[in-house]
Amino acid sequence: MAYQYETGTANDVPHWFTLLETFLTTVGWTVEDGTGTTTVVFSSIGEGGGRTKLFIRFHRHTTPQFVMYSVRDDVGGTHKTTEGTYAEQIVAPGAGDIPFQYWMAADKDKVIVNYKGGPGYTGCYVGLVEPFALSVDEEEQMIAIALHENISPDRMGYVLKGEAGAWNQSIRGGELANVYIKDPLDNSVAILALRVDEMAFNKIVGQPTDVSGRMNNLPGINPEDIITTGYAGATSTWIVMGTGTMRWCMRTGGVVPVGQIEGAHFAHSNGLAASMADFQSKLLAFMTAIGWTKIANPSPLHPIDYFFNSAGESGVDDIYMHIYHKTNNIYYHTVSDDTALTHEITEWGIGPLPPSAFPTYYYLTGDRDCLYCGVEISGLHKGMWAGMYQLFMPDPDSYATEYKVGDMYHILRGHDGTWDQALATRVDGYLNSSPNLYDGVTNIIWPYAVGPTNKEIIGTCKYFYRLSGLSLTFMDAVTIGGRSFRYFYGPSPYNFAFREA
Repeated sequence: MAYQYETGTANDVPHWFTLLETFLTTVGWTVEDGTGTTTVVFSSIGEGGGRTKLFIRFHRHTTPQFVMYSVRDDVGGTHKTTEGTYAEQIVAPGAGDIPFQYWMAADKDKVIVNYKGGPGYTGCYVGLVEPFALSVDEEEQMIAIALHENISPDRMGYVLKGEAGAWNQSIRGGELANVYIKDPLDNSVAILALRVDEMAFNKIVGQPTDVSGRMNNLPGINPEDIITTGYAGATSTWIVMGTGTMRWCMRTGGVVPVGQIEGAHFAHSNGLAASMADFQSKLLAFMTAIGWTKIANPSPLHPIDYFFNSAGESGVDDIYMHIYHKTNNIYYHTVSDDTALTHEITEWGIGPLPPSAFPTYYYLTGDRDCLYCGVEISGLHKGMWAGMYQLFMPDPDSYATEYKVGDMYHILRGHDGTWDQALATRVDGYLNSSPNLYDGVTNIIWPYAVGPTNKEIIGTCKYFYRLSGLSLTFMDAVTIGGRSFRYFYGPSPYNFAFREA
């Protein structure tokens, strides 16, 4: 059955067990043992059907306010995750004999539970995750994690069966970034995904669904606030759990997030350029073909100097990209708000590109929002990305283009109004994460998210990613789900990739 959410007040812990049993059987779980008691084992065939080893257990500890949980592979717990220590408990107020508020959500893959005890909140997630390995046996992807104090690089729970076949292995959590603020432009909040690994970046279990990563002490957000994410007609609602620096969200309803939206005019081109003029002509042809308009702007300082303008994939933006080749043989780009360069970002270049650098290979990827341009120089790949970000704002079309464009290092106008604002990378966990040892073959593509340090997270650079692994070599092609990516580095540990198909 589809994801369901429930909140209310339990009279005491035994009453909550009654509510849990009713709720989970309505969602599609089966009581296998302990019906009507405070020690209950449930099973599920999963949302996709066919599961035979998806069992979860909730029970009341001898310390009466503690409720423990675990996943197991059968009713008796032939193999099971640890329960009964500090991390594996949700805590009712008093001795579990007074009323308390609870929040529960579930589908046939997992169960999420949160309690409020006095000013504090504790919670758990038990069940399947979205795996980060394409060919792993999903029956082994059952985890129990604590979604409160242990959302950190430290242990936060267990996976039922680890990548090497050992049972009950410790896991830790991570997310894109855990220090950020509301976006000052529209007061929106980024809800960041949580991923869990087996204490190493190349042993990634997967992503728990319908819960977020850590929010930290995000100003202006309080426990039990409701946050709406997504776009018009496709939004999700989330409730904030926890206090201070130990906060997270659970989804209460709406549309399931589906990831990055890609442009209808995506294209890629690569080949051998015989000279700078030849390279420039190929770039002009590429940009024109996908819908950019070329505006010549001759300059005595720049032998080649063009503006490109686009209304973006949205059709309502006004993006100016300035690309030029200086006499010092560096190929530059900036983003501006007009051809007069009333405002522009700090220039960034690739080079040197003297005549002796040719012939050389080039790589172009983009759509009407952005361009990635790369060339090979002296055996190294050097590239630059510029254009409009894939934004985390719920309604980006309602804001001026100047707030939405830039490159990997600067945004034309920061969301606090600052022109040419410096950006930092907001990515966690990419280093040496490929291939994922859960199947030994899946390479993991990480989003390249940007934002001012310790401020709002603006969005991601479309078609440009982090990719890292000890077995990857220069310009390896990586295929994932019908898409192809090209790995490069320059220099390590930056470890980049761009999409080519």
